[in-house]
Amino acid sequence: MKKWKKWLLIIGIIVAVFIIGMFYYAMAGMQEIKEMIITDVDLSQVKDGVYTGEFKGNRWSNALEVTVEDHKITEIKVIDDVGIPIPEISQKLIESVKEKQSLNIDAISQATINTKAYLKSIENALKKGME
Repeated sequence: MKKWKKWLLIIGIIVAVFIIGMFYYAMAGMQEIKEMIITDVDLSQVKDGVYTGEFKGNRWSNALEVTVEDHKITEIKVIDDVGIPIPEISQKLIESVKEKQSLNIDAISQATINTKAYLKSIENALKKGME
């Protein structure tokens, strides 16, 4: 009976460490991303082309490909999605950016961190088109 209790304690500790690790993974970097500034890019300064932009931020790291034609964003493709992707959010964001032709959009409700992570990748891609 004593061995059973010992194994139960060991399993309990392992489960607790796993839960704490998952919580850390889920929360790491949230505040920094939430406070991150997204700078709108003057599309009249962006040359036609396809540009890749990425953002490194724990589980929100992502890479996007942005196509610019006649100084307009015509397509945005997700190349490497965030750690826990929610396709509805990325699609809604992409449509908003293409519609407004701007990074100055409202964050998607309940997805501020994801929104900012994607927007930073788009910003980084567009800045490459200004070089």
